[in-house]
Amino acid sequence: MKKQKERPKYNIFQNILFLLKDIRQEHPILILFILTEIVLSVISPVFGIYIPKAALDLVLERAHPEQVFFTLGTFGLIMTLSMALSGMTGQGKYMLYNDMRRYYQTKLFLQSLSCDYKNVESMEGQARYQKAMGTLRGGDWSGTSILLVAAIDMAVSVLCFVIYSGIMSSLSPVMILVLVALSLISLFATRRAQGYEHSRRDEAAEYEKKLEYVIRVGSNAQFGKDMRLYHAGGWFAQLRESLIEQSTKLTNQIQNRYFASGLVNAFVLVLRDGIAYAWLIHSVASGIITISEFTLYFGAITAFSGFVERIVNSLNELNGANLQMNDMRAFLDGTDEPEPVSPLDPDSLNEYSIEFRDVCFSYEPDGAPVLDHLNLRIEAGQKVALVGVNGAGKTTIVKLLCGFYRPDSGQILIGGREAGRFRKEDRMKLFSVVFQDIYIPPFTVMENVSLCSEKDTDEGRVRDCLVKAGLWEEIAAKEAGIHTPMTRELTQGLVLSGGQQQKLLMARALYKDAPILILDEPTAALDPIAESQTYEQFHKIASDKTAIYISHRLASTRFCHRIAFLDKGRVAEEGTHEELIRKGGAYSEMFALQSKYYQNAEGGGENEEW
Repeated sequence: MKKQKERPKYNIFQNILFLLKDIRQEHPILILFILTEIVLSVISPVFGIYIPKAALDLVLERAHPEQVFFTLGTFGLIMTLSMALSGMTGQGKYMLYNDMRRYYQTKLFLQSLSCDYKNVESMEGQARYQKAMGTLRGGDWSGTSILLVAAIDMAVSVLCFVIYSGIMSSLSPVMILVLVALSLISLFATRRAQGYEHSRRDEAAEYEKKLEYVIRVGSNAQFGKDMRLYHAGGWFAQLRESLIEQSTKLTNQIQNRYFASGLVNAFVLVLRDGIAYAWLIHSVASGIITISEFTLYFGAITAFSGFVERIVNSLNELNGANLQMNDMRAFLDGTDEPEPVSPLDPDSLNEYSIEFRDVCFSYEPDGAPVLDHLNLRIEAGQKVALVGVNGAGKTTIVKLLCGFYRPDSGQILIGGREAGRFRKEDRMKLFSVVFQDIYIPPFTVMENVSLCSEKDTDEGRVRDCLVKAGLWEEIAAKEAGIHTPMTRELTQGLVLSGGQQQKLLMARALYKDAPILILDEPTAALDPIAESQTYEQFHKIASDKTAIYISHRLASTRFCHRIAFLDKGRVAEEGTHEELIRKGGAYSEMFALQSKYYQNAEGGGENEEW
């Protein structure tokens, strides 16, 4: 079945009001500049067509030189003042246009940091973000700037169109209809080209996203060794050239459509002006109008044709800019699920149990279920291990629990309350999570623990957390201590080993001090002994909090009150370590395969606790 063309959510008028509202908030003086420009842009052309007629009337009437000087001088002074003021407002608003683009770039960036996580992780969400930012990347041709410029030009052109129509109606109302009809043909041709361009924007965004990825990976120092050892540089260069070639081909196809519409517009322009001037010459030759009126009408028709063309062009530009604005607003307005109508107060919770009731979930609407009628309960204060092979649904449980995604069906309860009834921000305050993907930005150690600026961080609390996580001695040995910058992305900062990074993340989780702690496979890159030590450390800091250990390896299970073995999105086995070993099921088989790797660090023999 053919996919229906998606209609823009907002029309041109709504997007203009949206822009003006933000302009009034950020730069109210720009509103004054816009209104001044409209008034001056209407006055100048009207005076421009009356000056030749007035001059010719004065000559034919043999007016006194003083009258000629006064009349033409007055016209000239008004024209000069309007042009000067117009130039001043033009310079002032140009800088503010640029600042409004920066304003929306910041707004989109901040939205990407706080929007629903599915819009960050999914390919569709990433494409939406690229399209939204694409609205602002064209400089003076960006959607926000073009919408304002075209709206001003449209207002000026329409006002002048009305004035000039009144002037020309005394000559021939039919001529006005002919000029407008021919101009509508130009409008239709250009809008066809713009519609084609917008229909290919998803492809353009896809090429841009892939090209950005290739460049980012190719210039990442972490991949430098592999690039050289495996001679992958040439391959990446070929990928880049291929993407550029495909993107260029798409651009050429779009430009060909615009070229065709340009030919139509040129033909219509010649036909339209030819008809108008032929009619005007016929009228003066037949004595229907005087010579001075001929001068007035000649200027009016020339300007009228120009204003009709400007209206057509403005409509086309407004249409194109409106499509871009809808891309931007689709990300600003459509990447957050609505908050609950009557949200629950997280402080009202008396305990922090967790329960999944018959939960189903898949990442794609028609995709295979990742969680299939999952039922799981974790009592308050319990330490529970979720184990299983890759793809069993362990990390998905964390994403659903934290509110990054919503279940397709079923319920998730926290403290006996429906999790979806908490505000997103309140819900995420309930969790401290150490993920497998390590996030250490190029800030100081202190800022990396608190994940906020140093002025908003409790220094003593950071020190205590580092001590409890077992990382204080390494940090204290540095000259700047907890003020030492980290990573080498922006500065020659501190680089931690894999085990030290895990301790830093534990300190971060301690600093947040959330009632529920989750360790989501952060030790996958560590050797078995280091992994076991990491889980021991995490068990100490978990204290009496509700804690979830997630792994496809089994180093965490000996610390837990209960183990849930996941298979195909369900809890296949559940119990203590000893109970599951005696059962002799899938958990017991996995444990038997893995236990030989977890050995006592001192003696080298198998750890007696296993």
